[in-house]
Amino acid sequence: MSQIEQPQGRNKHEYASVKEVERKYLMASEDDARRLEEKIKQLFPGTHLIGEYTEVSYFYPKLPKRDAQKPLRLALRFRYDGYKVLNEVDKIPDDALVTIRFRSRLSPVEKKYVLTIKASTDPLHDAERVEIETEDISEKLVDFFTENNIKPESVWRSNRRLYQVDNDTRIDVQNVTGYGWTAEIESSDLGKVQEVAGKLGILPLSPELLGEMYNKYKENWESYYNSEEGGHFTENDWTEIEDRARESAIRNSI
Repeated sequence: MSQIEQPQGRNKHEYASVKEVERKYLMASEDDARRLEEKIKQLFPGTHLIGEYTEVSYFYPKLPKRDAQKPLRLALRFRYDGYKVLNEVDKIPDDALVTIRFRSRLSPVEKKYVLTIKASTDPLHDAERVEIETEDISEKLVDFFTENNIKPESVWRSNRRLYQVDNDTRIDVQNVTGYGWTAEIESSDLGKVQEVAGKLGILPLSPELLGEMYNKYKENWESYYNSEEGGHFTENDWTEIEDRARESAIRNSI
């Protein structure tokens, strides 16, 4: 079995699992995204840009906790402090589902490789979930997973601008393959997220719509990712997604 080299060093935010509280919002265009950014600065004068990134993200299928622990042990067993990350994974509730994301993050000043572990009933789309993240990860992790027959179910490319609104709240504005321009508000509790969104006049995407957006992208991610025209959903794609979301909402209400 292949082994993976692990870089040395440690990020001060590593190891501790945290409760992530986040909602996602859809922007109609880049102009709408820019207007939202200006509104953020006007309504929250202490806001400052803390990062601007170009990223490639690899999402792996969600798994029961026990099954997710296996690839994580493979990836981290040769890391000098991998046991600390695995100890945090052990604290995840046994009935939770787990999603693993690997992200290559490029900024004007550095390049990082980030491993994120999310856990909840629906770890991709729940507003509240457990998150464990570490930045000291080898760029060879994706190849290592592939060599061990662990393949991503979707790969994404995005350009992100991350704003710090206050000590608890961040807003992420990004242009991502498939979805186009979106915003994410993350804070310490759902009430604060809703308060900030209310001031900005934006409404969150429903769980059904988020789920069908992801399903559509996952079905054809290679074509969106490799598109020379931006890789966003077409009008026909959106019509299909919205129809599926309505059907899903009806099923969920029964």
